[in-house]
Amino acid sequence: MSFADLKPQMAQLPHEDMLQALAFLKSRLRADTPENRAELSRRHAEMDAGHKVSWEDLKRQLGLE
Repeated sequence: MSFADLKPQMAQLPHEDMLQALAFLKSRLRADTPENRAELSRRHAEMDAGHKVSWEDLKRQLGLE
């Protein structure tokens, strides 16, 4: 399936679904870089140490609000 096939379907998505699709695409674009792997490791260590964020803070950090 190509982007040309997906584009009309994506244009019909409700706003919230578009935001979720954007977050997914952003994460996929960053996923395979060494910098991102290092950042994810750092954040996982912080979470393991008890430093977590709320859903509202996460959405704000991802630019979804």
